[in-house]
Amino acid sequence: MITDLKYYVQHQKGFLPETFCDKILDELKSVKFKKNTFYNNKTKKYAPRSGNQELLMSWQGTPSKNELTGKLWHAIDKYIKTIKMPWFNGWQGYTAVRFNKYKKNKKMALHCDHIRLFEKPDGLEGVPILSVVGTLNDDYKGGEFILFDDYEIKFGKGDVLVFPSSFLYPHKVKPVKRGTRYSYVSWVC
Repeated sequence: MITDLKYYVQHQKGFLPETFCDKILDELKSVKFKKNTFYNNKTKKYAPRSGNQELLMSWQGTPSKNELTGKLWHAIDKYIKTIKMPWFNGWQGYTAVRFNKYKKNKKMALHCDHIRLFEKPDGLEGVPILSVVGTLNDDYKGGEFILFDDYEIKFGKGDVLVFPSSFLYPHKVKPVKRGTRYSYVSWVC
């Protein structure tokens, strides 16, 4: 077994065509976003971790949201086939995408995705085993995606990243300096 944690981080460049990204970006103009929050097991409450710098997010649908969610199956399947572990040969499903919006000075605090998912309409529930993060644009400055303490993933428009959701994979997004960064996330159970 490969013990280098970076081996289990798969960056799939150009996963989505730029025209499809542009279509979703246009649809996101009518989506309502709200401040992101994190659940705290100790306080049993949701709260932002970055104060006034917290990113915005939305679960709201767009005309192409289901198509985007469907395309992620291919990224997840490629990941599973690439790591080739006979004891890791399946997954229950994955969540519909959640959209993230980072305006100037907005960021995402350091965290891991070892969370409890409740997506009852689809019947999906559990703790994620994989995180899927994709970008819809690259015409912004700042907003670097950092894994661990210093491992920067340089996203291009349409790229997707798949990595384990465990506590061994902390990640964050640095503040955006110019423009608006649009991304999406899904979790695999």
